[in-house]
Amino acid sequence: MLLAALLPLALGACRQPAQAGAAGEPSEDLVSRVLFTATGAYDAQADMRERIPGSLRRATWTTRPPLPAREIVVQYDSDARPLAWFLHFTAPQFTAQDLAGEGASTVQTPQGQGWRPAPGTRLADVLILPLPGGDMNVLTRGYVTQAEAALLPAFHPR
Repeated sequence: MLLAALLPLALGACRQPAQAGAAGEPSEDLVSRVLFTATGAYDAQADMRERIPGSLRRATWTTRPPLPAREIVVQYDSDARPLAWFLHFTAPQFTAQDLAGEGASTVQTPQGQGWRPAPGTRLADVLILPLPGGDMNVLTRGYVTQAEAALLPAFHPR
């Protein structure tokens, strides 16, 4: 029911041109679409949906990704999806810094330099990791706690 209520908002966000966000946030369109993708608003359009042993699930978009990228994969804990998700973007047409927005801080991780969006923004509890070759990962603190513990220090107070 909640998904049905959010779908018109998500579709409306897709049609609107990108707008500068308030308080130094990146485009609300970009942030909204990342959050809607991560939390399931576009799952019906995914090319593949699969269960992973345990409570993990994965959705993959290759033909019509909901964001400007060649491919998008979201992996999430089905019991806590809004809190525990991981997005992988293949060849995104935006940068990690674009997504992190103004006021973001850089952090060092075992996987290289990442970005933490500014406190108080809608992406404040995520880690954005640019990857070699231009790909990008976006991970919530909840997902990192469950599946990527080596990245937890990136969430320490700034």
